[in-house]
Amino acid sequence: MKMTLIGFVLLLPVMGRSGTGEAIGGTSQPTTAVAVSEGWLQLPARELVLDVQHGYLEYGARRDAGEFMTGVLNVLLAANYNVRLSDEFIQGEIGYYRAHLNQELPVEMSAAILSCLESARASRVLDWSCFKRSTTAEPTGAERHLPWLSPPYKAKAIGLAGSESTNLACLHLLLNWKGRIYGGGMQHSRRPGSLPGEVVLTEGQKQLWAFAAEMRLTRGSQTLFEKTYPREEWQQSYITIYDQPLWKTSQAVLQDLATGLRPKPQPAGQIDSAKSRKHTHTAAERNSAQ
Repeated sequence: MKMTLIGFVLLLPVMGRSGTGEAIGGTSQPTTAVAVSEGWLQLPARELVLDVQHGYLEYGARRDAGEFMTGVLNVLLAANYNVRLSDEFIQGEIGYYRAHLNQELPVEMSAAILSCLESARASRVLDWSCFKRSTTAEPTGAERHLPWLSPPYKAKAIGLAGSESTNLACLHLLLNWKGRIYGGGMQHSRRPGSLPGEVVLTEGQKQLWAFAAEMRLTRGSQTLFEKTYPREEWQQSYITIYDQPLWKTSQAVLQDLATGLRPKPQPAGQIDSAKSRKHTHTAAERNSAQ
């Protein structure tokens, strides 16, 4: 039976099913309340260690975590940075696949990803072709295993941190995940083969995920930048993905990264001085031509 979508999607909390014991707020705490300075992530060598740690990462949040990690990598790679993944991040990935080996189907694929990760950590070499050989999932399934089954653009600029990375700056991202079950409905009409104007409401449940985050830039024992991102409060309902906590917090972090990669603005005095030198130089060239 052919169905034509004419309605909307609405997600509502399933009370007593989330296990969080949290109240649902009417307004959310903005994560972009504290603006960051342009250029805070500008590094002369354009190379850093990326240390992403996922707290309380469950099977259901795996796809969201992978997509967020890929978003971070894409921002850094677009700025022509070389990225060295921390050993702690690789250990976290190994731990996840060991714990959820029988859930990530097909098992043969998740076992192959685990093997590639273990080999990479032992050799300190990230072999993307190893992950490619383990790809048996459909594109939608591969999204659960980002970045491994769908390497980012400029993947050759991604490696593993080693002893030579000791003096590099390190970008730390600590994410603590929480989930809540929502009930939802999709209103649609059925045609042809149904009465004119017949409307059907399909109901179901979906678990939404959100995280609180802490982002720091360090070099050795020195902290160069630090910002926290409170988890957005759960709302009574969500009409679109752009209203959901995961989207809002993810975008806040990615926007701050992009801001940090922009060139630092020059002080007004230096701009005036540069303009004056350019004017003097141009005048001198004009006089010599005469």
